[in-house]
Amino acid sequence: MSSKLLKIMVAIIIVVLLILNIKKYRDLRDEVVPVWSSYDEEYYYSINETSFFDRVKKRLSLESFIYSVSKVRLQAPITYLKREILLLGYYTPEELKTQTETIYTPASNGNNVIKLKFNLADEGRTSPIREEKREGDIIEIPGDKIPVKKAPLIAIYHTHTSETYIDDPRKQDVNGHVLPGNIGNVGKVGMELARVLSEKYGFRVIHTTKVHDDFYNRSYYNSRNTVKQLLQENPDIDLILDIHRDGIKAELTREQLTTVFANERVANIMLVVANGKYSYGEAQASNDWQANLALARSLADWLDRLYPGLLRRIEERDTTTNRYNQDLSPVSLLIEIGDYRNTTQEAINAAHYLADAIAAMFGRR
Repeated sequence: MSSKLLKIMVAIIIVVLLILNIKKYRDLRDEVVPVWSSYDEEYYYSINETSFFDRVKKRLSLESFIYSVSKVRLQAPITYLKREILLLGYYTPEELKTQTETIYTPASNGNNVIKLKFNLADEGRTSPIREEKREGDIIEIPGDKIPVKKAPLIAIYHTHTSETYIDDPRKQDVNGHVLPGNIGNVGKVGMELARVLSEKYGFRVIHTTKVHDDFYNRSYYNSRNTVKQLLQENPDIDLILDIHRDGIKAELTREQLTTVFANERVANIMLVVANGKYSYGEAQASNDWQANLALARSLADWLDRLYPGLLRRIEERDTTTNRYNQDLSPVSLLIEIGDYRNTTQEAINAAHYLADAIAAMFGRR
């Protein structure tokens, strides 16, 4: 290949990348977001395609061909940079380097502060919330808002701690997770949700980034032990949230993955409730799942009132393989914030709006 032809090809590639980036920023209404990361949709395509012809069509597409020979995706320019700058794929934000449990409590000046942060390797720890005196009796809230206490306590954890978003430059597996033992950007989303609930609305919040999916098949077994410990140390928890990042059908467009509020792109949210159809060879659980479903419907109602279009749906799932830990508490929800093609900022934006809806549900907004 002559050097002249090579230069022409490079110029064409650069022009194509520029056009794709211009289109991306126009789609985002000029919102500045981090550069996209590498990702591989093979896993999601494989579970959503039902037709042999669909699979052939995908394999013969230009993007698939280029990816198969170069591991570069046209719609994710950072895949080229990661090939040239190897360390880019191993950069971990400081706040995600260590598994921590952070406790946010209302301060006397009305603002909220981080009260405690420590490494979860200290297995002998005891949460200070357990010894902390509650700030008051139940306040009856008229209407459809639930009875709450003066300083409701919320616990946030992540069963699939390695889940991340498309702008995460770290090395990822085929279904959008950072490598086992690492904390994905879903941890950042949980941190932001905890911060807003505490600083803006005066909730007490426990947020843990303990890794539960070193071995993916044991994720819920591990997180179940975390929830049990949280409940043992804090039996008066008012709400338990397992924050995830969803993986949706690959053919959905960005317009179907996001909603726009105040000129910013916001990742869609889905609420998931285990319906109590267990097959563990044990007695059926109590009707706690009905309480969780009622809680999900209440939160969904507030999301729809405040931010129409943000909630994708409530999903009721048969739980023949796990119970999403929801049988442990009647105030437990699994929340999917965004899809693997959303950016971290879009998911963080969604966490802000989710915090507003939670506060409204508790009568604090």
